[in-house]
Amino acid sequence: MKHAYANHYAEGRFLPSRGEVRMPVVDPSTGVEAGHVVSCSTEDVERAVGSARSGFQAWSRSTLDERREALGRLHAQLSARTDEATRLLAQEIGCPVWLGGLMQLPMPLKGLELAIEAIGQIDWEERIGNGVVERVPSGVLAAITPWNFPLHQIVAKVAAAIAAGCTVVLKPSEVAPGAAMVFAEAAHAAGLPAGVFNLVWGGPDVGEQLVRHAGVDRISFTGSTHVGRRIMAAAAEGPKPVTLELGGKSAAVLLEDADLDAALPAVLRMSMANSGQACVCQSRLIAPRRLVPEIRRRLQDGLGHWPVGSPLDPATRLGPVATKAQFERVQAMVRRAVAQGGDLVFGGASPDSEAEAGFFVQPTLVDGVTPAMELAQEEVFGPVLALMPYDDERQAIEMANATRYGLSGAVWSGDADRARAAARQMKTGQVVINGAPQNLATPFGGWGWSGFGRENGRFGIEDLLNYRALHGA
Repeated sequence: MKHAYANHYAEGRFLPSRGEVRMPVVDPSTGVEAGHVVSCSTEDVERAVGSARSGFQAWSRSTLDERREALGRLHAQLSARTDEATRLLAQEIGCPVWLGGLMQLPMPLKGLELAIEAIGQIDWEERIGNGVVERVPSGVLAAITPWNFPLHQIVAKVAAAIAAGCTVVLKPSEVAPGAAMVFAEAAHAAGLPAGVFNLVWGGPDVGEQLVRHAGVDRISFTGSTHVGRRIMAAAAEGPKPVTLELGGKSAAVLLEDADLDAALPAVLRMSMANSGQACVCQSRLIAPRRLVPEIRRRLQDGLGHWPVGSPLDPATRLGPVATKAQFERVQAMVRRAVAQGGDLVFGGASPDSEAEAGFFVQPTLVDGVTPAMELAQEEVFGPVLALMPYDDERQAIEMANATRYGLSGAVWSGDADRARAAARQMKTGQVVINGAPQNLATPFGGWGWSGFGRENGRFGIEDLLNYRALHGA
């Protein structure tokens, strides 16, 4: 059955989208159109922004308890839709159902819980000398989100805005409209006041209208560095503050005393999960040269346990990449890596004929990658791991830092102090030490080409607040 996403959301209700562009939704497992999205017209976007501005007048004066309660209702409604969202993520972006159940849904639900908790962690008002410093909502937020972890990214922006007392106009990716519509339906069922949450559909033209709109006070964007630059330039005309969560080229650094039994399966998960389509994907494994033959053998064996197949099959570890353009990009980058001197150890070719109709990329390992090669510098956004040998620890850290990106990274060592010392030398917004569990309460964001601003927990809420100083209050 084909899905038609023909309604947007504004003024507390679903409204027909009146744009002329019909954007296809393609099932990446088959390459066949599985639905379509009707873009919003200029008038639709104007109406959504107007809705957010009207909603802000009331919501900016809401109590902290009202914000907690709204987020709690939203959590309950989203929880009730997890099965539907998991199925749609499999059909629209090729995310295997095991990953949908393990990460794609638990992460946004946890994000909502942490936003509720964080409301009580913020100093909304403090006295300094003869003044009172207030933290106040900054206004209407235009939130532009990607397709790879759509619900998590929507919640990271929308939940923070609701907690901050802001209102939102969301423009989600048309590649994964199902997840966004599930969220909109949950928001509607949660009874959020009219104008607090609004959703519009469209391509770059709709995004540009939002970014340049006088009724939008700030922008939060997650996506490519190329598009982030354009958004930042357009916002500068406002001028408007922007939060940019852009690309990554994360390195996992194995020190000489690392526990390979623990490290290598973890690195494979962080490089292959969601077909490598994660901004924090650990796509570079920097390893001691003397251990490379053993590491290479172990990784080759490990990749054999990542079967490619239908994302609706619970046995599938690796589904297709989300789009034809992404499929072609990944394949081309692997070919260029080999041409530049990389040693293709595993993968790199199309899988069996049954899957050839879709956008399936085999899990791929390329050895002998050097810092100057494209595969060490550019984000692949596919299931491709670059193995990079080093001769001493100083060189390992230099290699980890030898990109323009700085979003995430990892360090493995049998000595906790040594691991922390290495982590503190990495130029990146977060470092995972010895496979530590994900902590969504900590600030998430990048350095350099990975952007700036922070999301998650109280840090995401504080990112959307303005200071107001009342002298003599």
